[in-house]
Amino acid sequence: MERFRELLGNVVDSTPAQRVVVVVLLVNAATLGLETSPTIMADYGQIVTLLNEVIPWIFVAEVGTRLVARGPRFFREGWNVFDFLIITISFMPSGQAFSALRALRVLRVLHVISLVPRMRYVVASLLRSLPQLGGIVALLLIINYITAVITTHLFGADYDELFGGVGASMLTLFQLMTLEGWAAEVVRPVMEKYPYSIFLFIPYMLMTAFAILNLFTAVLVDSMQVIQQNYTFERTEQEFSQIVAQELMSVKGDIRALSDKVDHMQGHEMSEEMQALSNEIKNLQYELERMRKPR
Repeated sequence: MERFRELLGNVVDSTPAQRVVVVVLLVNAATLGLETSPTIMADYGQIVTLLNEVIPWIFVAEVGTRLVARGPRFFREGWNVFDFLIITISFMPSGQAFSALRALRVLRVLHVISLVPRMRYVVASLLRSLPQLGGIVALLLIINYITAVITTHLFGADYDELFGGVGASMLTLFQLMTLEGWAAEVVRPVMEKYPYSIFLFIPYMLMTAFAILNLFTAVLVDSMQVIQQNYTFERTEQEFSQIVAQELMSVKGDIRALSDKVDHMQGHEMSEEMQALSNEIKNLQYELERMRKPR
């Protein structure tokens, strides 16, 4: 049974099988989009509906195969749990109460992330950088709030739409931070009555749009470098493990042949040295089997 599960895992994790699943995912993404077009559904509705009914069962077969191959270890990986939940949503009843959940079927396309190693590492780098990004967001909110209070007191009476309250001021300052229409819609109109307001707006934009937002890029790049190093190390470790496994299989074959010769001599009188050699071979076979089992 263990040998069968190992063989099943090798098949489902093989490159051809992964490519087939990716192609099915892309087809599924296309059919879910086509389903929203009344014109296409009027002409090809039966084909689109048939594909949307068949494709989920392909995913069930793929995830079910991985579940059998990995056993309880299947639910220790976050991506496996994610795939399991998304496929469960796909089989929700089609009633009105479940219409919102069934709309989440398009999330099946995210399954491609778990199949493409490079995409997995990009997501892992984003998750790894969340604590640092959270600190940057907190700093950005503090600066935005302080500046919003100041601009509300300074310009709120004359520019109620832009700075009539702290909430409106924070929204206007967010527009300045994105540099979207900052000159024509915000800065120049305010400067007509408050020429020195430029000494408030320019430092704010330099601090937020250029300095703080660039910290996001720096944190993500640093996280990507760390993940890339881990990815390279894991690939090297996997290649080394494959080489060791091949050598173990070769040694095991030689030991099995020698063991068969020793067993053939069981019917004859054996010396103490031969008996000891037989015991050593059996112990070595046991150790090899133990090393091949996944931990």
